[in-house]
Amino acid sequence: MVVISVARFTEIQTFIRNYNGLFVNCNLELEAKFPEYSPDTLGSIVAKEVIQRVKSNHYNLTAKAGSMVEQFKTIAKQTSTAHDILQKMAIEWRVPSTVLYKRNAHDILQKMAIEWRVPSTVLCRIFLTKFYPDALKLEINEMLRMPDLISDSLLALNVSYCLYSEIMDGPITDLVRRFIGVEYEVRLKKMAREAGMVFYDEGDLRRTGYDKTPDLKMAVPFMYRGQVINWIESKASFGDMDSHKRYVKDQLSSYGNRFGPGIVIYWFGYVESIAECPENGNYVIVTDGFPGKDEMEFLTFNLPVLEEEEQKKHGDGS
Repeated sequence: MVVISVARFTEIQTFIRNYNGLFVNCNLELEAKFPEYSPDTLGSIVAKEVIQRVKSNHYNLTAKAGSMVEQFKTIAKQTSTAHDILQKMAIEWRVPSTVLYKRNAHDILQKMAIEWRVPSTVLCRIFLTKFYPDALKLEINEMLRMPDLISDSLLALNVSYCLYSEIMDGPITDLVRRFIGVEYEVRLKKMAREAGMVFYDEGDLRRTGYDKTPDLKMAVPFMYRGQVINWIESKASFGDMDSHKRYVKDQLSSYGNRFGPGIVIYWFGYVESIAECPENGNYVIVTDGFPGKDEMEFLTFNLPVLEEEEQKKHGDGS
């Protein structure tokens, strides 16, 4: 089980909040300092902390975007056309251009992001909006997804460097998280079928007109530790108090009101206090994995034997 005490969770939070550097390095140092927890668990905790940090810093970042653009232009003048010169030299010598980046013109935006302690792609998005004030939001998103569309070559280089080195935000990170979420939903369905559950998935429920739907809605409820279970929700993340309360408010409470009690699975663990969270009411049960066979009880139906089946049975036996 991956259930973290409040005290231990506070230690992890403090480490993350005091860390100043790249998030990929923060993850590595966390894994070394807290080896008892998996990289998935620690990485998910970092991601939750980063989301809160971005929300709290977004206004200040946007307000400072103009000065960041000026700072970038100043550094760009100092480096002159060094990035183009090095690229031409790399082509001539047939080596990767990154081998020749001696003057660090490629990581100006990344260093700004470290200073602001936010994901570099978040800063890039705000920066591009200020650098190209007439560009539409869709165009900014396309520039972030495909930096080759950016007309300024040094800026394109910087955005590209952030895009491929950032693990907490951006198109690549979003895609990876989406795949992980789907993977655990598929795993949940497989385990439910193997356990003998009869259920409807999100697609089944939406076709019948439901808007907010759990990952699994039991066609036949089952007992889990003495509690009737009507639905299961999969969360491929770590469950902290803030995000759990938000999930209860936005999703889980509606499932409970509509279908009755159910289970939310935080596959990467949770902080122990959310299991007894008052917001859970009588309809949300928190776990960190699929229920064990010895924890579940299923209904058995003693259906009446039809007369034709009874006659066939006796006929076969004669």
